[in-house]
Amino acid sequence: MKKLSILFIFSLLLFASTGFWQQLIDIENRFYAQRDLNTSAQEYNTSISQNNDVIDAKFDAFTGLISMIKEQPFRIQNTKNIFFDPSKSDEQFFKLTEKIRINRQYGYDLAIERDQIRIDTLKLQRQMYIFFASLSANWTDLNSEEFDALLTTEYTLIKALPLKKYEQQYANLSDTTSEVTKSLKTNLDTLQKHYYFYQEFLSYLTLNPNLLHYTSLLQNLQLGSIIATINENDIAANINTLLRYVHLDLGRLSLFMLTLLLSWGLGIFIYHKVYTMLKRIILREQNEHDDILLSNIEHIRKPLLLLIVTFGLELALEILRYPSTSEHEVLFFYFIYLGTISYIIISLINNFFFHFMIQHAQTKNKEVRRELINLVLSIIKIVVILMAGLLFLVRLGVNISGLLASLGIGGLAVALAAKDTLSNFFGLIKIIADNSFSQGDWIATGSVEGTVVEIGFVSTNIRTFDNALITVPNATLANSALKNWNRRRVGRRIKMNIGVTYGADRKQLASAVDAIREMLYEHPGIASEKKYDQNAFKKRYQKAKKLVSFEDKQGIKTTLLVYVDQLSASSIDILIYAFSNTVNWQEWLIIKEDVIFKIWEILEERDLEFAFPSQSIYFDKKNIEDTLPTVKKAKDLPEGT
Repeated sequence: MKKLSILFIFSLLLFASTGFWQQLIDIENRFYAQRDLNTSAQEYNTSISQNNDVIDAKFDAFTGLISMIKEQPFRIQNTKNIFFDPSKSDEQFFKLTEKIRINRQYGYDLAIERDQIRIDTLKLQRQMYIFFASLSANWTDLNSEEFDALLTTEYTLIKALPLKKYEQQYANLSDTTSEVTKSLKTNLDTLQKHYYFYQEFLSYLTLNPNLLHYTSLLQNLQLGSIIATINENDIAANINTLLRYVHLDLGRLSLFMLTLLLSWGLGIFIYHKVYTMLKRIILREQNEHDDILLSNIEHIRKPLLLLIVTFGLELALEILRYPSTSEHEVLFFYFIYLGTISYIIISLINNFFFHFMIQHAQTKNKEVRRELINLVLSIIKIVVILMAGLLFLVRLGVNISGLLASLGIGGLAVALAAKDTLSNFFGLIKIIADNSFSQGDWIATGSVEGTVVEIGFVSTNIRTFDNALITVPNATLANSALKNWNRRRVGRRIKMNIGVTYGADRKQLASAVDAIREMLYEHPGIASEKKYDQNAFKKRYQKAKKLVSFEDKQGIKTTLLVYVDQLSASSIDILIYAFSNTVNWQEWLIIKEDVIFKIWEILEERDLEFAFPSQSIYFDKKNIEDTLPTVKKAKDLPEGT
C-alpha cells in the first residue's frame, strides 16, 4: 500500500505545476508585447486603451491572477518556477557584473548598456517574485493601511528603474543591425514587458483593494462595538478594574461564555433532537435504503457535534483574544476540522459499501468478492488521508512541490527497502486476479489449513480448525500450491471399500452389488448426472466464451461407481465411489452414515457377512504323524546328551 501512496504522490507532483507564473508570462506576452520604441509610452497606452475588448480581457486576467494569489499560495512561493529562480540569481548577477567590468576596460559602451539592462531586468523579476510570494502568504493579515503602504513601496521601487533612459538611448542609435544591438533590443523588450505589466497591475490593485481585503466573521459582526457597549456599563467598569490584571474585560468574557453555551447547546440539540426527528422520518417512509440512511446519520452525529463545539470554542477564543489572533490556535483548529471531515468522509464511504454495494450485489450475484471491496475501501481511505495530510502541509506553508519531488526521488530507495512488502502486495493482486480463494473459504497449503478470515495488503489471516490464528504472507500463498475445499458446487466424495467374507455366495454377492448401486442412484443425498441440468451450465460458459470443462470449473462431481474391486487376503472387496449433493461437512456425515446403514441392511438381507482382517492356519495330518515319533525320541534323551 505504501507503493500506491508513492504513485499517488507522483501524480500530484505532475499536477503541481507553476500555473501562476505561467499565467503571468502569458499576460505579459499577450498585452505587453514588443512595440516601436520610437513611440512614446503615452501614445502606446492611448492606442491600447482605444480597444475596450483588450481592456476587459486585461482586467479579467488581473482578476484571475489575484484569485490565484488567494487560492494557490504554494504555487506562487515555489522557488523552482519558470519566471525567477532565486537559487540561480546570484550567479547570474555575478556573471553580468564581470562582463560589464571587462567591457568597461575595452570601452564597449553598447555592450555595457546591454548587460546593465539585463541586470535591471533580473532585479525587477526578483522584486516581483518577492512581492507576489509575500502577498500570497500574508494577504489575510494586512489591514488597509498596511496594504496601501506595501503598494506605495512597490511603486517607489519600480519608478527607480531607468527605463526611460534606456528607451531614449536605443532610439538614438544609428546602427540597429549589429548583434550587440539586437541583443540589447531583446533585453529591453523583456524589461519593458515586466515593467509595464507590474506598473498596471499595481495600479489595478490600488483601484480595487477589496479584491484582496479579508474580513473575519468577528469583524463582520462588529464585535468591537458590542464589546465597547458592554464595557460602558458602570458595573462592567468596576469588574474590569479587577480583570485588567489578567488582560481581560467583562465584554469579551461575557461573549466568550455566551458563545461556548450557544455552540454546546446547538450541538446537543442536533445530536439528540434533530437525530431523533430524522430517524422518525426515515422509519416512517419504509424505504429499502433506510439502513444506509440510519447508519449514516448514526456515524456522523458525533463528528458533527465535535465540529460544532470546536467551531464554538475557536470563535470563543477569538473573542477572548480580540483584536489579536494566535496562529498556533488557528492551525490547531484547522487540524481538528480536517481530521473530523476526513473521518466523516471515510465513514460515509464505509456505510455506502457495506449497506448498499454488498446488499445490492448479493441480490443479483451471490459471489461478491468481499476482499475486493475491502481493497477498494482501503485505497479510498488512504487517498482521503493523504489528501488531508497534503492540505494540512499547505496550511503550514510547506512547499508541496519540493516535498513531492523529494518523495518521488526517494521512491526508488523506499521500494528497494520494502521489496518484501511490495512482493506481498503484488501477491494480493495475483490472489484477487486469479480468484484462487476468498474470505470464508476453507483452504490448505503446506502445513497450514483452515478458514480464510481476512485478506490484507501484506498478509492473509487463517483460522485453523483448532481455533488458532495464523498469518501467512500473500506472496507465499500466491506462489504455492493451494487446495480450496470451498470451490465445490456439487459433490463431496464418499469412498469406501466393503469387505465380504470368502464364504459368500457368488450370486448373492452380485445381487448385493446391484442393490447398492441402485440404492445410491435413488438416494436423495447422493449426486448423479440425471439430477442436474447440465445444459444450464453449458449455456453460461458458452456466453462466457471459455473453453474449459464446466463441471471442473464449477466443482460439480456426479461420478457413481459400485463394483467388486479385488480379492484381498481376507475379503472380497466392493468399491463404493460416490459424491454427496452437499459440500457441507455435517450434512455429508449424515448422508454417509445413512448410506453405511443401508449397505449393512442390503448385505444382511442376502446373508452376507462383513470380513475383517484374519489368518487361517491349515495342518497336514500325515506330516504331523511322521513328526511325532521324532519329537518323542528327543524328549527321552537324558540331560546333557
